[in-house]
Amino acid sequence: MLIQAGHLPCRYCSKFRAPEDLMGAGARGFICRYCFEWHKHALAVLNGETPSGCQECGTRLEEISPGVEIRMYVVPKDGCYQVLCKRCCDSYVARRRDVYGATEFGRRLKL
Repeated sequence: MLIQAGHLPCRYCSKFRAPEDLMGAGARGFICRYCFEWHKHALAVLNGETPSGCQECGTRLEEISPGVEIRMYVVPKDGCYQVLCKRCCDSYVARRRDVYGATEFGRRLKL
């Protein structure tokens, strides 16, 4: 990845972004517009809105064949809420045994 002068990392996705695409303060780190919009969307999903797709792999609900049941999950990931498909959610949860392992959720999954 080519990093341009003046670009700073998002504390959530770690991608370097132009200053105009970042919010927050240097002392605690910045959140990029992309992560912030997904976080707002995840909160809306928790409030009953239909998810638009998976933030991790980019699969959009429109891309899935009609009649196929799809489950999307709102997960606190990297400090903000994200909407993930089952495959991405399972992968993330497995990598985060430190967070989920000692919980009832983690015990049910045998983490």
